[in-house]
Amino acid sequence: MSRRTLGTIKKPSTTGGGAWTLIGTQDASSSASLTQTGLDDSIYDTYAIVLADLVPATDNVEPYIRVGDSGGIDSAGSDYAWGASSMSLNTTTGTEGYFEDNADSQIKLTGTNAVGSAAGEGYGGVFYLHRPSGGNMQPCISGLYFNFNGSAVPLSGFSTGARLSVITLDRIQFFFSSGNIATGRLTVYGISHT
Repeated sequence: MSRRTLGTIKKPSTTGGGAWTLIGTQDASSSASLTQTGLDDSIYDTYAIVLADLVPATDNVEPYIRVGDSGGIDSAGSDYAWGASSMSLNTTTGTEGYFEDNADSQIKLTGTNAVGSAAGEGYGGVFYLHRPSGGNMQPCISGLYFNFNGSAVPLSGFSTGARLSVITLDRIQFFFSSGNIATGRLTVYGISHT
């Protein structure tokens, strides 16, 4: 019987960079909007925006997001550009759609579909706000979503958008095109490169 000597096994480091740091969570309860402050682009390169179980009080409405600074949320009429897709999951062939706007007052977070308010319907997604610490680029958002529309049809897609000028960004806001947010949660994490 022969014996082999194995080399030293190194354990992975637990001090690596790129950790997600919780910035804050906002819970909806018949809320007009959900706003999270405390974003600091001198610390984080990217933010993860987690939208969970968001149900509108009004049926068939569109989900939107905006950004802002210490002066408040930017809602000027042509400050944002966005593009979004949607794919219907209720047939074997699917139905796809794509919409865009290059001068809007917010970023739309769905394609051709709206969000339903009945039992089992609602909206969720994970988006990334790309704004490097110390960077010079305009704030831009990209991510994936899933929702059920007012006919309980499941839909999914991606959404991208940008605020069309640089801002000292410290907050984001989620809202629906009409009515309140009955329930759901907005959570924001800061992601650093170190």
